[in-house]
Amino acid sequence: MRAPDSLTTGVLAVSELWRRSARHIKSGPLYRWRFASAGPTKIIHAPIDLRPGEPELARDYYAGLFNFAGEPINTNGRSPFSLETSNTEWMDQLHKFQWLRHLHTADNELARSNGAAFISDWIDLWGNRYQSTPWNSEILSPRLIAWLSHGPNLFHNSSQQGVKKFYKSVAQQSRYLQYNAQHTRDGYPRLISYIALVFSSLCIQSSQKLIHTAGKDLSREISRQILPDGGHISRNPRVLIDLLADLIPLKILYQERKHPAPPELLAAIDRMIGAVEFFKHHNKEFAQFNGTGQTTAAVLSQILARNETKVPAPISASHSGYEKLKGGQTTVIIDTGSPTNKATANDAMAGTLSFELASDQTRFITNCGVPEFNRRNYIQFARATAAHSTATIGDTSSSRYAGDSWFHKFLPSALVMPPKNVVSSRETVDGFTQVTASHDGYESSFGIIHERQLLLSNDGARFNGIDRFLSSDSRKRSDAAVAIRFHLPPQLSASLLSSGYSILVASPNGDAWTFSCVDAPINLEESIYFSGPSQPRKSEQIVIHANLTEHSEIRWTLERRAQKKKTLKRGAAVESSEAPDLLDALINNEQEA
Repeated sequence: MRAPDSLTTGVLAVSELWRRSARHIKSGPLYRWRFASAGPTKIIHAPIDLRPGEPELARDYYAGLFNFAGEPINTNGRSPFSLETSNTEWMDQLHKFQWLRHLHTADNELARSNGAAFISDWIDLWGNRYQSTPWNSEILSPRLIAWLSHGPNLFHNSSQQGVKKFYKSVAQQSRYLQYNAQHTRDGYPRLISYIALVFSSLCIQSSQKLIHTAGKDLSREISRQILPDGGHISRNPRVLIDLLADLIPLKILYQERKHPAPPELLAAIDRMIGAVEFFKHHNKEFAQFNGTGQTTAAVLSQILARNETKVPAPISASHSGYEKLKGGQTTVIIDTGSPTNKATANDAMAGTLSFELASDQTRFITNCGVPEFNRRNYIQFARATAAHSTATIGDTSSSRYAGDSWFHKFLPSALVMPPKNVVSSRETVDGFTQVTASHDGYESSFGIIHERQLLLSNDGARFNGIDRFLSSDSRKRSDAAVAIRFHLPPQLSASLLSSGYSILVASPNGDAWTFSCVDAPINLEESIYFSGPSQPRKSEQIVIHANLTEHSEIRWTLERRAQKKKTLKRGAAVESSEAPDLLDALINNEQEA
């Protein structure tokens, strides 16, 4: 590690240690008296919840079955909050209470009384354990929002004593958050803390001064974390969906209270919706970069349906570090950036210059994504450059991550050294839109700058690429192996054509693309697809193998093949013709050169 990077890492570690210490002090005995409150007499407005509810899950909870983080646990008649399990993800989801929406959606007296009982159990068992994990702001904030959204419905027919107990805990958690929001882990956790405080100020009978202060604090954090192009400072596209699922109901709540919403909030929502449109492929799936895995289509559609100002999707998200190519029914999204804030880069992946390609209703080239559950078991593999559709050198990643040493446990994120210089440009060239980008993630180890040139035709039928490995220091340049990977989703089938230079990739619905390369050998190899609620699945990847001594530039191409469809012409069935393979063109170009 270079000296400046060591210094930066040390500063981050000290800052993280101070954050944890401050949170410990402000949740300790000296501050506990400040959290006491009689509580509001009622919640005057309950926010809507854009996350869809599933009534059948309410029956499971009544039966004592709780399936969180991919692990179903039967409580056998006990309160779920009295259980102990080593699955921290399961415990976190339980204590966040976002599952209350399923009980609310069930809309019957049994579900309501059951939900009120769960909240009451939590208050009895955890309501004063301020230094425990469930009182961490990143768990408390979603819980507070869920209680405000669904509590009034669940406690509708409860006793006056039960309602008073609920209101008192809402006030208690709100006061705790007021003192600890600033000490929450940076990035999404801190922003959701300030969002929860604004919800609280609007939902209960708060003074105008408190509403104004909460809104001002949120505006400041939004201005810091939401970039001009609508992306989030973490560069994780999924964070936009999670934030909008709360910010849009917050905007509606401001309208219901007839209180002017902060301009920063309204402007950020519009920009973020545009960014969500940017990260959406032609087949409606969400791009998988920097911590984003499989995305729930229902939540995504709910958010996009709220695009009241009809914000158009940008073609470039330069502040976030992404570019998008569109032609016909084909989209290509490219990672052309690097984390600018290590403290918020908890989900950052070593996928600089990776891309995804979707055509019609199918994603053909993808990154491997991240699993919905058990991330801790797979994250070191999912964030590697080899899990992305880009080039690796010497079987190493373009970003470096912390190990499991005692010191590194005090870092806010595992990212230690991302590429320092990532530059990109885009232009239109002879019927193609071209993006050229480069990064220096391999410069310190191999003296190499990786440059990638990607071109998509206006009709979306051809996608050409050139990977260049430019020497920045001849003394460091070696004959290290290069592997350029193109990961395929599990549902696709691929086969090497007889020429040995091309691979046919086909989807179950008949759509197909041909990948070709004559500059270096290509192979079909096994891969792992991490995204999804189940365990990681086997998939395939196209890999170009080369070395730095013999290959300073490698060209490759993808061409959409026309489906063989039967069409009626004067009463007769006629098969449409297939598009020609690009192999001949590549070979001819090679011979002419």
